[in-house]
Amino acid sequence: MSIAIITGASSGIGEEFARRIDSYGLESIWIIARRKDRLEGLASQLKTPTRIFSIDLTDRSQLNSFISVIDEEKPPIQYLINCAGFGKFGMTWELSQETTRSMIDLNVTALVSVTSACVPYMQDGGHIIELDSLSAYIPMYDLNVYASTKAFVKHFCTGLRKELEPRKISVTEVSPGWVRTDFIDISVSENKVPQRVFRSTVSKEDVVDKALKAAVRGKARSICGFKNRATASLATHFPNFGANTWKGFFR
Repeated sequence: MSIAIITGASSGIGEEFARRIDSYGLESIWIIARRKDRLEGLASQLKTPTRIFSIDLTDRSQLNSFISVIDEEKPPIQYLINCAGFGKFGMTWELSQETTRSMIDLNVTALVSVTSACVPYMQDGGHIIELDSLSAYIPMYDLNVYASTKAFVKHFCTGLRKELEPRKISVTEVSPGWVRTDFIDISVSENKVPQRVFRSTVSKEDVVDKALKAAVRGKARSICGFKNRATASLATHFPNFGANTWKGFFR
């Protein structure tokens, strides 16, 4: 038997992954996020035995405690799905030092730490899914720190994939564009981000469905939507074009 570990499972894409994985017949699903009430609500709706870890992954002591549980129990991991992360609009120098550190701690440090802790207990032929973003391909005006953390995840996945080839563990980077969540409404109302920035969106259901299919097939990446795939391709070959096009939304 085997388990799945899902970070950022209290809402959005992480929650949707847990709901989909619930039908896979695993021994257990471990769900990780800060909001205990949301995790408990999700667990009550899942058929698979579910273990809740209500922790803040930006807190080093809490992160280390979770890693200690993994090392002590040595669970047979079939799926590791890292969805925990957050982004905030703002010029690089305008973001508070605390916000910048938290973004890097969650999007980069926690992701690498959890992945590194889980790999020794991954089953051969298992699957790692790392959530980055379409912004991993585009240097982004007013969203630079977030986009840079996601570019790290993209690079990290490429290297990890090579390291795990002998064990046939797939590493799939999931790069959604804008997903229809509360983040969009908050960005428009509180951060004064132009609505046209979010004119092309995808659903979390479609993102997760495509990502799981890609992981099972051993695909390196999953980008939901033709327009998003085209954007990633263009930005890869013409990074300044992508950066300038994005900046144009704010004029």
